[in-house]
Amino acid sequence: MKDIFLEYILPHIAEFASLLLSGFAGFIFGRKKQNAEVESIEAGNHEKEIENAGKVLKYYREMIEDLGNKLKTAISELDEAKALIKELEDKVELLTDELKKIQTTQ
Repeated sequence: MKDIFLEYILPHIAEFASLLLSGFAGFIFGRKKQNAEVESIEAGNHEKEIENAGKVLKYYREMIEDLGNKLKTAISELDEAKALIKELEDKVELLTDELKKIQTTQ
Protein backbone atom coordinates (compact mmCIF):
# COMPACT_ATOMS: atom_id res chain seq x y z
CA MET A 1 0.00 0.00 0.00
CA LYS A 2 2.82 2.33 0.84
CA ASP A 3 4.41 1.64 -2.52
CA ILE A 4 1.20 2.56 -4.37
CA PHE A 5 0.93 5.80 -2.41
CA LEU A 6 4.55 6.76 -3.12
CA GLU A 7 4.41 5.73 -6.76
CA TYR A 8 1.00 6.91 -7.92
CA ILE A 9 -0.48 9.44 -5.50
CA LEU A 10 2.49 11.48 -4.21
CA PRO A 11 3.57 12.83 -7.63
CA HIS A 12 0.02 13.98 -8.32
CA ILE A 13 -0.28 15.68 -4.93
CA ALA A 14 2.57 18.00 -5.85
CA GLU A 15 0.91 18.79 -9.19
CA PHE A 16 -2.42 19.38 -7.46
CA ALA A 17 -0.76 21.72 -4.93
CA SER A 18 0.97 23.67 -7.69
CA LEU A 19 -2.34 23.87 -9.56
CA LEU A 20 -4.08 25.29 -6.48
CA LEU A 21 -1.25 27.73 -5.83
CA SER A 22 -1.17 29.03 -9.41
CA GLY A 23 -4.99 29.31 -9.45
CA PHE A 24 -4.98 31.28 -6.22
CA ALA A 25 -2.19 33.57 -7.46
CA GLY A 26 -4.06 34.09 -10.74
CA PHE A 27 -7.20 34.95 -8.83
CA ILE A 28 -5.41 37.50 -6.64
CA PHE A 29 -3.58 39.24 -9.48
CA GLY A 30 -6.47 38.92 -11.90
CA ARG A 31 -8.79 40.41 -9.32
CA LYS A 32 -6.65 43.53 -9.05
CA LYS A 33 -6.64 43.89 -12.83
CA GLN A 34 -10.38 43.31 -13.02
CA ASN A 35 -11.02 45.88 -10.27
CA ALA A 36 -8.87 48.41 -12.14
CA GLU A 37 -10.80 47.76 -15.35
CA VAL A 38 -14.14 48.13 -13.55
CA GLU A 39 -13.03 51.42 -11.99
CA SER A 40 -11.98 52.67 -15.42
CA ILE A 41 -15.35 51.73 -16.89
CA GLU A 42 -17.20 53.33 -13.97
CA ALA A 43 -15.21 56.54 -14.43
CA GLY A 44 -16.16 56.58 -18.11
CA ASN A 45 -19.80 55.99 -17.22
CA HIS A 46 -19.65 58.80 -14.67
CA GLU A 47 -18.37 61.19 -17.33
CA LYS A 48 -21.19 60.14 -19.67
CA GLU A 49 -23.74 60.62 -16.89
CA ILE A 50 -22.43 64.14 -16.29
CA GLU A 51 -22.57 64.87 -20.02
CA ASN A 52 -26.14 63.54 -20.25
CA ALA A 53 -27.16 65.55 -17.19
CA GLY A 54 -25.76 68.66 -18.87
CA LYS A 55 -27.81 67.96 -22.00
CA VAL A 56 -30.97 67.40 -19.95
CA LEU A 57 -30.32 70.59 -17.99
CA LYS A 58 -29.86 72.55 -21.24
CA TYR A 59 -33.10 71.08 -22.63
CA TYR A 60 -35.13 72.02 -19.55
CA ARG A 61 -33.52 75.47 -19.37
CA GLU A 62 -34.56 76.15 -22.99
CA MET A 63 -38.05 74.85 -22.25
CA ILE A 64 -38.35 77.15 -19.21
CA GLU A 65 -37.15 80.15 -21.23
CA ASP A 66 -39.68 79.34 -23.96
CA LEU A 67 -42.49 79.04 -21.42
CA GLY A 68 -41.43 82.33 -19.85
CA ASN A 69 -41.64 84.06 -23.23
CA LYS A 70 -45.04 82.52 -23.89
CA LEU A 71 -46.23 83.69 -20.47
CA LYS A 72 -45.09 87.26 -21.17
CA THR A 73 -46.93 87.19 -24.50
CA ALA A 74 -50.09 85.83 -22.87
CA ILE A 75 -49.97 88.50 -20.15
CA SER A 76 -49.58 91.31 -22.68
CA GLU A 77 -52.46 89.91 -24.77
CA LEU A 78 -54.60 89.70 -21.63
CA ASP A 79 -53.81 93.32 -20.76
CA GLU A 80 -54.77 94.39 -24.30
CA ALA A 81 -58.03 92.42 -24.05
CA LYS A 82 -58.83 94.03 -20.68
CA ALA A 83 -58.26 97.49 -22.16
CA LEU A 84 -60.51 96.68 -25.13
CA ILE A 85 -63.23 95.34 -22.81
CA LYS A 86 -63.06 98.52 -20.70
CA GLU A 87 -63.29 100.66 -23.85
CA LEU A 88 -66.30 98.70 -25.11
CA GLU A 89 -68.00 98.92 -21.69
CA ASP A 90 -67.57 102.71 -21.74
CA LYS A 91 -69.08 102.88 -25.26
CA VAL A 92 -72.05 100.74 -24.19
CA GLU A 93 -72.60 103.02 -21.20
CA LEU A 94 -72.51 106.15 -23.41
CA LEU A 95 -74.88 104.62 -25.93
CA THR A 96 -77.22 103.55 -23.12
CA ASP A 97 -77.20 107.11 -21.74
CA GLU A 98 -77.95 108.54 -25.20
CA LEU A 99 -80.76 106.05 -25.70
CA LYS A 100 -82.29 107.07 -22.35
CA LYS A 101 -82.08 110.76 -23.34
CA ILE A 102 -83.80 110.04 -26.64
CA GLN A 103 -86.54 108.06 -24.95
CA THR A 104 -87.18 110.76 -22.34
CA THR A 105 -87.43 113.54 -24.96
CA GLN A 106 -90.08 111.75 -27.01
